[in-house]
Formats: sequence, C-alpha cells, structure tokens
Amino acid sequence: MYAESHRPVFLDDVIGHHDIKQSPQKYLQDEKFRGAVFMIGPPGIGKTTMALCAARTFGFDSLEINASKSIRSFEDVDKLKDACRSCVNIQSFIRGDMTRKTCVILDEVDGSDPHAQAKIVEWVKDPLRTVPILCTGNELPTIFKRNTELIQILRCYPPKASEVQHLFPNADAPQI
Repeated sequence: MYAESHRPVFLDDVIGHHDIKQSPQKYLQDEKFRGAVFMIGPPGIGKTTMALCAARTFGFDSLEINASKSIRSFEDVDKLKDACRSCVNIQSFIRGDMTRKTCVILDEVDGSDPHAQAKIVEWVKDPLRTVPILCTGNELPTIFKRNTELIQILRCYPPKASEVQHLFPNADAPQI
C-alpha cells in the first residue's frame, strides 16, 4: 500500500492538515507542556502518523500507547504516569543522549475506559508533569469536551484531492 511504503517521517512530510500541523508544533516547542493536544477524525487519515512525525520533528522519542487496548483502569494510567516521571526515557539514557525527551502519544483514547479517561485528564492537569501528551481518537470523549481549556481539540479531515494529486503524476486527470 502506498501509504505504508511512503509513510511520512517528519511533520513537513505530512500531506494536507496545514492548519492542524501548527498546533502540535507550537505545543511541542513551548517546553512547558501545559495541557495536551487531541487530534480527532475518521480512521486512516493520518492522526497517529501526524503525532509521531511531530514528536520526531522536534527531537522527541515517542512513547506510543494504544489506549483502547492498554489503558483500561486508573491503575494503568498511574503506571504510565510513574513511568513518565522523568522526561528522558530509558532508551535515550542508555544511548547517552540526554537531550532527547519523551513525548507520550495516546492513540485511540476514545476506546479506553471512561474512568481511565478521567485519570488521563487529571494527568494532563498535573502541573508537575514533564512530558508532552498528544492524543488521537475517532470521537471526542465527554470528559475531554469538558476540559477544553487545557486540551486543544483538533478536528482532522482527509487530505483534499489537490493535495495528493502530485503523488500520482502519471494518473489521468479526472473527467468532469
């Protein structure tokens, strides 16, 4: 499949989403990491890829977690919080690269347990948190709707045909 073999690596490689890409960029460059960024939209349009590319672009090691499978309770969120007390992850520490920080990417948050979602929101509000949090999902959970002062909600849409047309130069133009 074209999308898998040509998956973007950096944020500038992501096609479309021009307005959306600016938000994770500002968030990850701030270094205070107040709140979180939540990208929502239909499956397969590049939300997770965009989050991974944003983290990589700004020098973060990604800790990607499928929240719908791995975050089922308060305890799961507490374990994750404890694992992220240091902003440098174990891989960077072993490599001796103390400049690469961790960015937590919670994928499919809307599929996680509602109690766990409430605990995630508490973690987002924690002033002692040192890691940025990027979330993705198909739908916006109710608890996140009530906390939009700290959680930036970004509605993602599929790229327009004009944005991907250059990828297929030998394709015939559509007949109108």
